[in-house]
Amino acid sequence: MVQRSKAQRIPSDFFGMVLIIGFFIMSANRLVGIPLDKVFMFLFLVILILKNIFLKTQISNSTILAVVSICAFIFLSFLLNIPDSSAIVFFPVLGVFFAFLCSEEPGLLDVLYYALFAHLMIGLIFVISSYGLGINSYVHPMYDKGVPFLHAAKGFTTTVQTYGTLGITWFLIYYWRKDKNKNKKIDHVFYAMALLALVITFNRNTLLIFYLIIFFKHKKVFFSILFMIAAFYLYFFDFINSVLFNVSTLTSRSDLLAAFRLSFFEDTGWVGYIIGHGNNMVAEEIARTTYYKTGYIENGTAVLLYTYGFLGYLVYLISIILLSLGFWLKKQFFYAFIVFYIFIVAQQFTHEFFSTTFYLMLAAVLIILRNKKSTVEKDSFLSFTE
Repeated sequence: MVQRSKAQRIPSDFFGMVLIIGFFIMSANRLVGIPLDKVFMFLFLVILILKNIFLKTQISNSTILAVVSICAFIFLSFLLNIPDSSAIVFFPVLGVFFAFLCSEEPGLLDVLYYALFAHLMIGLIFVISSYGLGINSYVHPMYDKGVPFLHAAKGFTTTVQTYGTLGITWFLIYYWRKDKNKNKKIDHVFYAMALLALVITFNRNTLLIFYLIIFFKHKKVFFSILFMIAAFYLYFFDFINSVLFNVSTLTSRSDLLAAFRLSFFEDTGWVGYIIGHGNNMVAEEIARTTYYKTGYIENGTAVLLYTYGFLGYLVYLISIILLSLGFWLKKQFFYAFIVFYIFIVAQQFTHEFFSTTFYLMLAAVLIILRNKKSTVEKDSFLSFTE
């Protein structure tokens, strides 16, 4: 590659910074009062499409097939459930199309790496400042766990779980970069800071995923932590039980599923069972009969079944199995297991199917799967700045 002068590098650096800011905004679904994250995801999708038209490059058949199939299925579900259907059910089409097109742009993995790190650091600053300046709306005082003196990080996201998703995505990219020998000394510093940001989510689901990552990447550390956890647990038995094994939070999750159970299993016809309700929220007249009186479904499997039916859930399940199998066939067993766990097992405790954070993670996973080189391809999106 021809060596460029500093002046020649400025356009590339500037363009890269614009991309980082754009992806940061996509990760921040609470940055402003409007869904700016979704707007930016849509705009970037349009840019990617125009880029393919401008360079006369063909979008892969797998991308076209995936998007057209999902769109047709969701449109059918939406149509057959009018007037109770909701336009939000189409968002996964945007998210999947975005993720697949991003997967054809290997240079975007580094963009994601720095954008997510910036968001993690901002969330960390919010938590630190909350102890000295008072509670702000970007942290979660853990009243529900009985330890209000602990402030969990949320950053510019809606929950500690979605902020944790950004952290897990960052670590997946970090280990990919490490395997490609792309990390420098500063990245070790980034690792320590990102780890602190992840830990202060105090989110069981997120921390368990990270612990599984440690099992694959640092087995000695994994067993050392296991020993320390056992000792720490015995010494701080009551405190840890109140934070990590709080039975009331598990009961509340069951109560939150009450509206789903009533609506899906007792008040659904054959259309709803097969292709769903075309809506991600249980009807208010059913929801208000439950303990929490909310139609929100806080479980991945349940929301897919309710929104897209058994057929929709089957398509999702097969897709994730194929995604994991793709990593397995490439002998990338770490990603094969982690991807299956994140997208299937971890979704039993939450879901982000209608959040940009989910599709940023999917984009990162697909780039890693389809990426064969550690350098930017000639026809990649970032090649415009070369």
